[in-house]
Formats: sequence, structure tokens, C-alpha cells
Amino acid sequence: MADINAGLLATIGILAAHAHKQRTGLGQQVETSLMEAALQQTYWHAAIWFATGLSPQATGSAHILTAPYQAFRTRDGWINIGGANQSNWERITDVLGHPEWRDDPRFCTNSERMTHREALVEAMQAVLEQRDASDWIAAFDAAGVPAGPVHSIGAALSHPQVRARDMVVDLRHPQAGDTRALGLPIKFSDTPGAVTEPAPMLGQHTREVLREHGYGDAEIERLLADGVVAAT
Repeated sequence: MADINAGLLATIGILAAHAHKQRTGLGQQVETSLMEAALQQTYWHAAIWFATGLSPQATGSAHILTAPYQAFRTRDGWINIGGANQSNWERITDVLGHPEWRDDPRFCTNSERMTHREALVEAMQAVLEQRDASDWIAAFDAAGVPAGPVHSIGAALSHPQVRARDMVVDLRHPQAGDTRALGLPIKFSDTPGAVTEPAPMLGQHTREVLREHGYGDAEIERLLADGVVAAT
């Protein structure tokens, strides 16, 4: 998380600095670190500690501020249910066939549900285990409750919506043959991009990159001969 987020933060910082330079003509140094990138992802946990002085404990898949908002076991697999607000919670009670839970003092508000989350999960789990995941997802969808299956990586990458959004692309690698890779997760209306080539071989584009930076063929061959760079 820290590695990936640090890269994203650095990119955002560079873009912000570039926008500043376009307005002022002045460049600047942009910094982040793995420590800062990791702490930035503790936003909810940090807010709780700032407000209460208490360090939140592990909650598994459960949301740290809202209940019920986590993975539940059904008869044949796991699903996520998102009771992000009171309206969602009331619809959940209808789908599960227990509208009386709305008036249960342990579950009537989000604050009470968080306090009594163990009892809440136990009660919901007892009902959810009676039917298959697909049945529950259809029922929650019909009621407008956010819910979905807990996919394996293979199931997620094979999902029709993933393919429809071009998030899995088929490629031909010069050594590995037919391969697949993740697609571009950002879509542009006017300048669309796409992953069209496999990962390059070591040194595959050395000459092209050096030419783009003003090196002539003779200079490139000298760098190759001296072992400064490599090319395939």
C-alpha cells in the first residue's frame, strides 16, 4: 500500500507542480515518502485517534465507522453488504425478513449498531446462511442495497464488466507468446489510451529512447560498445 500510494502521490504532486509552473514559470521540488504515503491511508483511523485518543483495533472486513458494512457468509460463498446509511439499513432489515430490528435498541442507529456489532453480525449471519449468495445479491439489488459477491482474483478478472471496461487485454509477447495484462484504469473522452504492447524486453527500446533525447547513431553505438547502455 505504501509503495503504490507513494507513486500515486508523487504523480499528483508533479502534476500540481507543473500546473503551478504553467501559471508562474517557477519550478519546485516535489517530495513524498513511504512513511507519509502509509499514514495518509489511515484517514479514518487517524481521525478516531485525534478525536478520542483511542487507537482503533482490527475489524476484519468491517467498516470502521459504519455497520453493517462488511463481508458475510452465505450458504455457498461470501458477499459484501454495504449498509452505509440509515435508509440502507432499513432496506436490509426488509430483505432479511426482520423489520423489527429497526426498533431493536441495539440496532436502531448506526452508533448503536457499531456498539453492538458482534450481536448484529451474529443475527444477520444466521439469516444469510440460509440461502445462496446469488439469491441474496438479487434480493439486495432489487431493494437498492449495495451488495456484491466476494470474488477470487480469477473470477474478478473474468467478470463481463471487467472485460467491457477493457481492464484485461490480450497481448503477444516475443518470448512468452500469448499473454494477458491489466488495462488502463483511467478513461479519457478526447485522448483515449490503451495498453497495446507487452512489457518490453531489457534494452528493447534503448536506441529509440536515446534518439528521442538527441543522441546520434554513432554516439549510441559508442555507448553500447563501452557498456554504458544495453540494447536487444
